Amino acid sequence: MNPARQARPVDRTFARVEQGILFLLAGLLFFITVGVFAQVVLRYGFATTFLWGEELSLFAFIWCVYLGAVIGVRRRSHFGFDFLAESLPPAWAAAQRLFVDAVILAVALLMLVKGLAFSELSIHRLSPALGISLLVPTIVIPLSGALMLVVVAVDIARGLRRLVTGRPA
Repeated sequence: MNPARQARPVDRTFARVEQGILFLLAGLLFFITVGVFAQVVLRYGFATTFLWGEELSLFAFIWCVYLGAVIGVRRRSHFGFDFLAESLPPAWAAAQRLFVDAVILAVALLMLVKGLAFSELSIHRLSPALGISLLVPTIVIPLSGALMLVVVAVDIARGLRRLVTGRPA
């Protein structure tokens, strides 16, 4: 294998974490689909329902949104100015990418700090239907913020190296 194309340990670790998140997302989406389908069948077919299924589907959806955002940051499919970067000289394009990474870093830091505070507030509050702590749906906010911080910190380090040396990081 070409050493230049060999994956770095951090990239292999990120790939493994991403695969785990994707597996979890697939399970959550399957659960949401089956749960909502069961709710509809019960409601319209048998004139009955179970409230906890709707709440559980909502919690699973919240996890899907925030974990999906982590995947978006990892794949660089979030906020960016691609149309502008293509017309800029390489150094300016790298600086523009660093700016976007800095914005994502700020949002991730906000998610981590405020998400932790929000999760702490929700520890002793119980969900109406399930009666479980609201920490369950809210802990994903700081968790995804922390994962985004790690990913974007690596991207920033590579971008700075690329900007300083002029070589790919």
